[in-house]
Amino acid sequence: MTNASSRLPLKSKPDPHKPTSPASNAEDTSTTKSDNSLFVGSVEKGFSVLQAFSRSRKPLSLTEIATATGMGKSAAQRFCYTLVQLGFLERDPSSRRMRPSAKLLEFSHTYLASNPISSIAAPYLLQARENSGEAVNLALPMEQDVIYIARLSSSNSHILHPIVGGRAPMFCTSSGRAYLSTQTPKDIESILDASDLTQITRHTITDRSEILKRIDDVTLNGYTTACQECIIGELTIAAPIWGADGFGVGSVNICVTRPAWTEERVIDELAPIVCQTAHNISLALSN
Repeated sequence: MTNASSRLPLKSKPDPHKPTSPASNAEDTSTTKSDNSLFVGSVEKGFSVLQAFSRSRKPLSLTEIATATGMGKSAAQRFCYTLVQLGFLERDPSSRRMRPSAKLLEFSHTYLASNPISSIAAPYLLQARENSGEAVNLALPMEQDVIYIARLSSSNSHILHPIVGGRAPMFCTSSGRAYLSTQTPKDIESILDASDLTQITRHTITDRSEILKRIDDVTLNGYTTACQECIIGELTIAAPIWGADGFGVGSVNICVTRPAWTEERVIDELAPIVCQTAHNISLALSN
């Protein structure tokens, strides 16, 4: 079985005495946002209406939005009316239910166009898909999850356009554990403390010591795997991406399915590809 770390130089795990990462600093700030005189609560409430739809795949009624956001129905109505008038929500004239409008995609475009990691990583992700023939994803941290900002489908997949913007828990995904391996022990513990360590499938690893072991394994091997922990039949392998400042910024993964692939075959054939891809992106970000 191939050990990818024998092929590639890997950055060492951050010193536990190193200054806290930017991501954790941002998290600390958010915990005291309501005490800051610059914080505008009405803006937060407006966004909470939009975020209510991320937990639902169907149009929502005013009552459902009020319940999801914890607002009174009158307040929810005002925010919904404003968002409809601005074009960010659409209201069905017959059912009066609302759903996000295509105008929200403008923000996705703005983000992807302005974030250099997306354009820098693109050619390396394409090469990884060419070399593996399988689905390749670029993930960034978001709270206790990872969010996928680039997704290339498998050459053998019937899904032509995987959805960008999907989120998954860090603790039980290869992308998440790869990113966590770049963090200090204190930051890892903080993220796990804030995570809901419950099973998503019967294969989801929820034992904290085992999760920490798998995170530590990234330092030894350069990669980590997850077998059916989020989706039955799905196997993934991921490696961390480092920024120019020495902090981890995200991860890249390759996703395959059972029974065509076994975990042993994934490690043997795909670990070198995913490690090389993450290494190349890290080097490109540092230039």
